[in-house]
Amino acid sequence: MNNPVRIKNGKKEIFDPIRKRFVSYTPEEIVRQTYIHYLMNVLQIPSIAISVERKITYNKLSRRYDIVVFHKDICLLIVECKAFSVELSENTLHQIGVYNSCLQAKYIVLFNGKQELIYKKIDNHYTLQEQLPPYKEMIN
Repeated sequence: MNNPVRIKNGKKEIFDPIRKRFVSYTPEEIVRQTYIHYLMNVLQIPSIAISVERKITYNKLSRRYDIVVFHKDICLLIVECKAFSVELSENTLHQIGVYNSCLQAKYIVLFNGKQELIYKKIDNHYTLQEQLPPYKEMIN
């Protein structure tokens, strides 16, 4: 990850290539930017297919997902990022489940910078996977 970093008004910021602006340099943001880099450079997902920190509504409550990948009108992937110090847990899985009830993704990922849990929708349930396929395989 080679995102530019700057200090503005005494606060450290990192450039987000998806939102095309500098954002606060927080532990969770570092994990999010690391995963965005992986999606774009390893899985070859075009930046135009990636959405970051957008609001969705669930049961009249406003929520904000971390990363979503779309292909046309289909949600391929939801990624929930946690800071390095936050363990992935049932609560994390529940949180991404709320987003997924609205988005119905083909894959869901939990990532904290040291652990990655990947699930693929097969029939009507999600099965743990070893890794995500490249974008060209995801869209098939």
